Amino acid sequence: MHPSHQQISDLIIETKYSEAERLALAHVQKNPLDGQGWLLLGESLLRQQQGKSAQLLMERALLLDPEAKWVDWMQEELGKVPSGDIHPDIQRLIRVSRPTIAAAIIVKNEERCIERCIRSLQEAVDEIVIVDSGSTDQTIQIIKKYPNIKLIESNWNDSFAELRNISLAHVTSDWILIIDADEWLHQGDGDALRLAAGLFHPLRPVTPMLHPSIINHINGTENVNFSVPRLFPNGRGIRFEGRIHEQISTEAEGIFTTNVFHKPVRIRIHHDGYDSQVKKSKAKLDRNIKLLKMMTDEDSSNPGWWYFRGRETMELGDIAQALYCFEQALRYGKQYARFGRIPEIQLLMGNIQLSQGRLDLAETHYLQALEPHADFPDAHFQLANLAMIRAQEQWKKAMHHVAHAAEGFHTYRGAVSADHEIHLWKADALKADLLVQNGHLSEAKKLLNQVRNRSPHMDRIQNKLSFILRQQMQLNQSTLTPSAKKGTTQ
Repeated sequence: MHPSHQQISDLIIETKYSEAERLALAHVQKNPLDGQGWLLLGESLLRQQQGKSAQLLMERALLLDPEAKWVDWMQEELGKVPSGDIHPDIQRLIRVSRPTIAAAIIVKNEERCIERCIRSLQEAVDEIVIVDSGSTDQTIQIIKKYPNIKLIESNWNDSFAELRNISLAHVTSDWILIIDADEWLHQGDGDALRLAAGLFHPLRPVTPMLHPSIINHINGTENVNFSVPRLFPNGRGIRFEGRIHEQISTEAEGIFTTNVFHKPVRIRIHHDGYDSQVKKSKAKLDRNIKLLKMMTDEDSSNPGWWYFRGRETMELGDIAQALYCFEQALRYGKQYARFGRIPEIQLLMGNIQLSQGRLDLAETHYLQALEPHADFPDAHFQLANLAMIRAQEQWKKAMHHVAHAAEGFHTYRGAVSADHEIHLWKADALKADLLVQNGHLSEAKKLLNQVRNRSPHMDRIQNKLSFILRQQMQLNQSTLTPSAKKGTTQ
């Protein structure tokens, strides 16, 4: 925790709310892009029963820290205090300039979704620039229904970056939002868009590169991604490189830029272009592989292009080729300190090995995925999944051996005398323990009832049965409705 954060937090814990407010106020004035500072200032006011002011400050904190896990807590705590009036000092504190914003879009045959995209932007931005690369459906006619849109018609030359750069050249606003036709801005987030641009506009000499929350709608589910830069100031030399999966770049450094400040922000953009039906209709994977092969041929030492090619090839099911591409990405990625995809590449390689039953190789990749960031959740999750698979294999192995332990008495005639209690009751008792460990309580209970009469250690068997009974009662209790638990009728 930042020293200032710790000091403020300690003061709140000690109920010294006014002192915490004073320190937090000084902190956010000095560090206006620190979401945690805004949260602590909000909490100090919340504890002083200033609900409305606290809410404004916490909303600012959430804008700057969109992956925060305290949102539910905030709503609950705000409901416990009076709203109160917003103090003029707080109003002045949260006020920022509002630079103009342009939405830059590239399209081709997007009649399915382009109007949805345009409508979501109408009140949110000052300018909409659309570059069309040869639409043959109703896309152009739909766009022309909106007279305020700047439409540029171009050719498709196997390069999305080329089209992006054409769109940038026609923008006159202070900031640029990159958005695709199959995306739409979340209703009500237009104000957050302008606020984020205003907050980061003074940042220099580095260029702010903001990452909205991309909400991918895939076959009825939602997947949130903060990894794609979409919002940045105009006139800072930013352009795009790459025929597909185009990347932000600068003329001096290319895509591995050091003079750029990347930051997730709470601006929600919805996307449905990864839905299986949409992908199938546009043959996206085949097109992507073609363009990515061109890219790795043209720039074979670029780890990003190998990474994207491996990911798309993996989705097509060409496992051997995908592994080769990922190996190339790792090989060249080590040469670039700014290449941040290595944990994901290791994770994907681990997933491939896991799917092939190569557990040791999978584990090696997952552990390597943790090396840059020891708290990488996906790698820990997959290691847990791997441990569970191994535990299940060990369970099956134990069941195999316990079965052979009992059956061996029919054939074993060795010089060493066998323990006949194994055949009598021990094997079945151990099998019951294994069944309990794997959740087969009823089957274990039935087996132990059969063993009880054969075992000279009835107390031990009875203890096992009592444990199973308690487990079953707890499970039954957990499935009852609240009224049923109280013994009432519906």
